[in-house]
Amino acid sequence: MNYGIIDLGSNSLRLEIFKYENHKLTNIFSKREVVGLASYLLPEGYLSDLGIDSVIRVVKDFIEVSQSYKLEKLFMIATATIREARNQNEILTRIKTASGMKVELLDEDKEGYYGYKGILIDHQIDRGLIVDIGGGSTELSLVTDGKLKDSVSLNLGSLNTYITYVKEIFPTTLEAERISSAVDSALKLHKVDKVDVKVCYGIGGTIQASLVLLQNFYQKKFDKLTRHNIQDLISKIDPTKKKTYLSIIRMIPERIHTIMPGLIILETIMNHFNIEEIIVSKSGIREGYLLEQIQK
Repeated sequence: MNYGIIDLGSNSLRLEIFKYENHKLTNIFSKREVVGLASYLLPEGYLSDLGIDSVIRVVKDFIEVSQSYKLEKLFMIATATIREARNQNEILTRIKTASGMKVELLDEDKEGYYGYKGILIDHQIDRGLIVDIGGGSTELSLVTDGKLKDSVSLNLGSLNTYITYVKEIFPTTLEAERISSAVDSALKLHKVDKVDVKVCYGIGGTIQASLVLLQNFYQKKFDKLTRHNIQDLISKIDPTKKKTYLSIIRMIPERIHTIMPGLIILETIMNHFNIEEIIVSKSGIREGYLLEQIQK
């Protein structure tokens, strides 16, 4: 049986189609369109008409593409940007009217929970931290004694941080310091204690893109990101050198403006929790959500 999911993220919109067999999901089709939804948020907190229209256009395209896969069911979820928009009800209503599909808006706890369920597909977690850096937010989830205990959502992601703090393509030294300071302030605001984390798992676009960048720079496979790796990547991204732009354009062109803010967020979190390495999970929120719905 085939199932599909449309994910309305803050940076990109995705359609993922999976074959479900023997209680396992196998990805058989993926389509991604970078919309930069967070960039359509107006200063007053409303998502603009142009932003909503962009979402509807892509959603209708995704639905049309999915029809050839004879799906048992197609789901649609949304996270930070639509969740935080002051006109979220209007957005959800317009999407449903135009596409015929209901959007499930994931709150912070559900986003953390489905990320946790996704990681469990490939990993057994007794104790550790889950880090998910998206375009509009960063989710931190603590697992203790094999159970999800706490989830915190920081209103800082790779795209909205870029929009807020960076004037050009890459942040200056001062802008990078401001991003790091904003992450520290958000951690304090949410009263996230400074504790040493021995095991950490990473999901989300920034961490996946960081892994791609690392593998291309070193021309070898990695399944983990170390704190040294992250610091090394940050030092290699030199805005004064054309080679930097060409390298990122070849590897992750759609993230040329968001990769550095994302790396700075990640480094700050790793420093806060004294994390030495992050295991990069192949599965995340979409897989966790689908399994939960299928197995109900």
